Parts: sequence; structure tokens; C-alpha cells
Amino acid sequence: MIEKKCMYFGLCGGCQIQGVNLEEYKAQKISSLKEILAGLSYDKLNSVITFDAGIRRKATFKIDYGCNIGFFKARSNEVVGLQKCPLLLPEINALILPLRKLFKSFVKRSDGSIVVVKVDNGLTIHFENINIMLLDKQKIKEFCEAHNILRLTSGTEELYKREEPLVLFNGVKIPYPPKTFLQPAKESESKIVDIVKSWIGEKHYKKVADFFCGLGLFSFYLKDFSDEIFAVDCDDDAIKQLKRIAHSYHFNIDAKSVDLFAHPLKSEKLDELDLIVLDPPRDGAKRQSQEIAKSKVKTVIYVSCNPLAFKTDAKILIDGGYKLKEITPVDQFPNTKHLELVCLFEKD
Repeated sequence: MIEKKCMYFGLCGGCQIQGVNLEEYKAQKISSLKEILAGLSYDKLNSVITFDAGIRRKATFKIDYGCNIGFFKARSNEVVGLQKCPLLLPEINALILPLRKLFKSFVKRSDGSIVVVKVDNGLTIHFENINIMLLDKQKIKEFCEAHNILRLTSGTEELYKREEPLVLFNGVKIPYPPKTFLQPAKESESKIVDIVKSWIGEKHYKKVADFFCGLGLFSFYLKDFSDEIFAVDCDDDAIKQLKRIAHSYHFNIDAKSVDLFAHPLKSEKLDELDLIVLDPPRDGAKRQSQEIAKSKVKTVIYVSCNPLAFKTDAKILIDGGYKLKEITPVDQFPNTKHLELVCLFEKD
């Protein structure tokens, strides 16, 4: 959370809240959340968990034909060129001007996206919808060597790789595929995991599920609380790595690539489970929630980056006999109106 005004505030469309003290900021977040969740029955709403600025480990920059690198203006496709963003890690900010210089040297200019991610052993870069000519590839190699980049990809092509990018979940190193989802910051990721673990407590389950699992953030922690984990995601590359690492360590994780939007797991299959943790994308998990609501699963922990979509799914679960016991808001999106929610449902 940034109390002082960013030099781009009001021009860049990234932030909507700045220049307020922490208590007022948290009050605004809770007030907005209560408006969204109005009419939804829940037992406990905890206070907002906030973090210092400058910890975001992933940035999706836009680039235009003039080689401006930054974010879009509010309600516009015009790029606001940045020198730095106070929400980002310093290592990511340090790449903005060198990247602009690199793109100015390209044979052809184009507009597209640059995704920079700080994984646990360094920085990765991915280009999307950007023209890369043969003469540009040597420049890219030199850029990566000069700035200690682990890997640079463009579309489906790997243009440079010095070392395998890795993320660390519960002490386990997992190779990070380009474009695979990660929580925005390491600190908020750890807090979300801690909340989930606190709700599990001393319980031990026979079989649990990790839906929309990505690389297995929750799976690698749930393995300590369960005899068997069933992990599901539609990201084939992420599931491939999760399966490979789980197999190499002989972990009790069964990972499968399934599109839960198109093919939600049926309630009869879910009846085998004691606990479901799900962390869907912004659109939520309506069809899967409908199947969960019909199931006999006792406990559901729902992690949501979109309270509006969550409300729809929560109503489905509540109508199916679940009680929404607790909501913990996590400020993964500082200086915006958005919140991450970690929510506990239980069925008698």
C-alpha cells in the first residue's frame, strides 16, 4: 500500500486509491467488499491483511510502436510509459529502461506485451505478440547476459536460457513454465497458505483436492495433511511439471490436466473427497461449484481474486447446504479496489 502519490497516479490506469493513511485505506477496502457481498450469509469477516509496497513479483507491461513500456491509461489502449512502478520489486523496475532501449534497436517495432517474473532463482521474461527478426535474436541474447536473465521466451519459442527458472513451494523446487500462473507476491502467497493451514489445523485427511492447482502451490502443502491429493488444472505445462516433481519425490499427488470450466468433476467423484481447495481465475468456478454443492464434501476452502464472481459461487454452495464460516481479505492488489478472499465453507 502506497500512502504517497505515485508520479503516474491519475494517468496510469493501474491504481485507483492513493494518498490515504493505512486505517482509512483498509476501511475503504472493507466497505467496498461489504457492498459486493451484501445479501450473502457469512459468520465472520476478518480485517484486511495488507503488505508493504514494492513486493509484486510479476508485471505484464504493454509496449507500443514508440517503445513506450508501461501500463494502459484507465479505459484506454494508450500506453503510459513508465520509469518505475512503486508496487513492483526493484529488480523488475530496473529492467524497464533497458528493455525500452532493446526494443528501440529491433528491426521492426510492434505493440504487444512483456511479462517479467521474479522467480526464486532470478528473472524470466516472456514476449507476447511482438515481432522478433533474426537480427534481433543476438541482441536479445546480449541483453539477457548483461542483465542476468534466466530465460527469455517469445510466443512458443525459447530465445535464451541460462538456467531453469524455479519456484519454491514448501521446500520443493518446481520448474516454472512461461505463462504459468503465480500469486502476485511471495509475501501474500505465504499468507494465503498460512490461512489455509490454520483452518486445517491438526486434522489429517484421507483424500483432498486442489482445483485450479497451477504448479501445485497448495498441493505441496496439503501433502503434509493428507494420504492422497488430487490436483487438477487446464495448464498442461504446469501439470506436466507438477506430475514430474511429485513422481520424483514419491509424493502422494495425482495430477491431471482437465478443463474444469468445460468439464467440471461430477458430484459422485467429489464424494470421495474430505476437503477441496480451489483457486479459480477471475471468472470464478460456477459449474464446478454447482457440482460441489451437490456433493458430500465436508470442507471447502475457496481462494478468490474476484469477490463478484465469488459471490455467485458462494450462493451456489450455500444453497447446497454449506455454511460460509469465515472470510479473510488479503490485499494482493494494493491501491486498487480489488481484494483476494480466502474463504472457509463447511457442510454438516
